Amino acid sequence: MKRLKKILSSSFFQGAVCGIVFTLCVLSVLRFFGIRILPAGNAATQAYTKNKYIEQCIDSYYQGDYTDEDLANGAAKGMVAALGDKYSAYYTQSEYDEVMKGIDGSYVGIGVTLKQLENGDIQVSELTEDGPAVKAGMKAGDIFKEVNGTDITGKTLNDVVSMIKVDDNDGKTVEIKVLRTNNDNQQETVTLQLVCKKINVVSVQDKQIGKTGYIKVTEFDNETDDQFSKAVDKYDNDEIKGLVIDLRDNGGGSLDSAINMLNRLLPKGDLITEKSKKEGDKTYHSDDKQSYQKSIVVLINGNSASASEVFAGTLKTRGAATLIGTKSFGKGIVQTVFSLKNACGGGIKLTTAKYYLPNGECIHKKGINPDETIEYEKKDTDTEKEDTQLQHALQIIEQ
Repeated sequence: MKRLKKILSSSFFQGAVCGIVFTLCVLSVLRFFGIRILPAGNAATQAYTKNKYIEQCIDSYYQGDYTDEDLANGAAKGMVAALGDKYSAYYTQSEYDEVMKGIDGSYVGIGVTLKQLENGDIQVSELTEDGPAVKAGMKAGDIFKEVNGTDITGKTLNDVVSMIKVDDNDGKTVEIKVLRTNNDNQQETVTLQLVCKKINVVSVQDKQIGKTGYIKVTEFDNETDDQFSKAVDKYDNDEIKGLVIDLRDNGGGSLDSAINMLNRLLPKGDLITEKSKKEGDKTYHSDDKQSYQKSIVVLINGNSASASEVFAGTLKTRGAATLIGTKSFGKGIVQTVFSLKNACGGGIKLTTAKYYLPNGECIHKKGINPDETIEYEKKDTDTEKEDTQLQHALQIIEQ
């Protein structure tokens, strides 16, 4: 197995679980049908024997359709699920490929961010600059009606995303019919032909608000640290008083990316300590090649998790930032993704370590408390001025 990526994320795949009760029932059936049961040996031998007899029973008596791959994947998912850890998972090859795409920071698609409104409509919220959607004439606010001729009424956001998802093939065409409000405030239906291409995910957005640099980080992937560093560079000058870094609703991602981003901001010192079964204790350090000398405020909420908590918690502990918002999610464990390329494909994600902030605190299942708690629930119609957490952060920087 080849270890690929350390992941700090609040999301997970749920695998099929093969329960012990089910297994015991099958073994009793095998006895009734006269299949000889070998004497019990050590745990490994018992597990192997059990699996072989279950397989024999299925081969002999199961009347439905299945493949050997179905059985292998189900057994692997059940093995990992038996750990009782919702963050560990077995991935089939296709699932593994999707996971790695999310980490890599690029995908083949149409370059659009969608959201589902309260009435169920699927609406375009953001468009990737120079992406296929922009080139085809799609606009923010468009409502999806059909994808490749299929009516999407009643479908979930995930359903629609799956319908427009493509393999890694540039040039595939997707036809999307949208409902749009025109300049005369009249609704019209527009059919668009979009040619898919490779899209580099923009996980960092920034803008200047007064004398403050505002940086929104939506996830931590392999490109986030580079995008973040470039954004910080823009606001590291005499005209700017400080940074507001927005990690609200950021569920995490790559640990390496978070560490690199901290290294851009902090002088020499300890970052986090990772404690694992295989490697023992490993402390990450900032090297003082670059540091940000101005004020920093970080926005967090209950959906700020994992890598977001590494980032925000380390800045707080080091005395480098003020945290504003509500208590974070509370995920202080690290997952590592292993490739099973040499074992018939796919991969597994396992919880491999806990992390500790520079003060020795593990925030798992506890979360990080902000320096100032300000409640705010964003509505689709809210403007920047109505964002009470952001406005308070700007006041801190500007004072």
